[in-house]
Amino acid sequence: MIPELRTFVVAARTESFAATAKAIGVTQSAISAQIRRLEEEFGYDLFERTGRSVTLTAAGSRILCQVEDILSAFEALRGASHLKPETELLRVGAISTAQTSLLAPAIAGLHLELPDLKVRIVPGTSMSLLDRLDAGELDAALIVRPPFGLMPYMQWHPVVQQDYVMVVPAHVEGADWRQILEGQPFIRYDSRSFGGRTLDRFLRTQGLSPHEVIETEDLHTILQMVANNMGCSIVPYIFAVSVVPNIRILPLGDQKIVRDVGVMTLRGRMTEGCKALIRYLEEASRSNMPPQ
Repeated sequence: MIPELRTFVVAARTESFAATAKAIGVTQSAISAQIRRLEEEFGYDLFERTGRSVTLTAAGSRILCQVEDILSAFEALRGASHLKPETELLRVGAISTAQTSLLAPAIAGLHLELPDLKVRIVPGTSMSLLDRLDAGELDAALIVRPPFGLMPYMQWHPVVQQDYVMVVPAHVEGADWRQILEGQPFIRYDSRSFGGRTLDRFLRTQGLSPHEVIETEDLHTILQMVANNMGCSIVPYIFAVSVVPNIRILPLGDQKIVRDVGVMTLRGRMTEGCKALIRYLEEASRSNMPPQ
């Protein structure tokens, strides 16, 4: 079944059985036959056929990463006798706000130390990545610390504690964040995310009910909206906050709230690559502190 799985991956990338046949070096009918065998074995369709092109079905998209992992595991088993000890695949889930500010520089350092290490980055929300880690689909998840108790088989590795700050359009005057919040439209950091829940609790305890106009989980989108004079927001400080033009940053004074960002792993499954990644993430976090 390994040849059929390889064919499935190539077809998913090329979206063409003809291109797949050319890449593998067999006939197009042979490719079609291999895919049919897989679909019969799995019991569901993997591709939608439209003329000369093919696209993954929802079921095909769901299993693509798993198939790639199976093939990687197969290659590792086949070459286990001569592989270097550090040669491995590290599957890392990461929330969007940590990918550019923390993960990218960390992986750059990691690659210099372990050049043979292959890293696969899987984007997602903290909750979805936690679920994928629990299912064994990830080796590590760079997420916001969950606001509930951890399972005993999970281990939390803190990386950085990020202060929340108010961001306002540059032309908005004043230093009283409460007064600005009352007078400006409010762009809310999604209350369904872990970080958003922290903000939601803060607003409730402060007795504040801002005039919400938009709610989104993507902090980069929030910053662009504030820069375009659509309102103000309260967000965790990430590097992008300091470089987006046309915004001004206001601290929340004594009313300090934070979110903890770190790496979640499964106990007993920490590879050397994962340990090194956490070390480089900690180094990258030092350049992501808010201005005093």
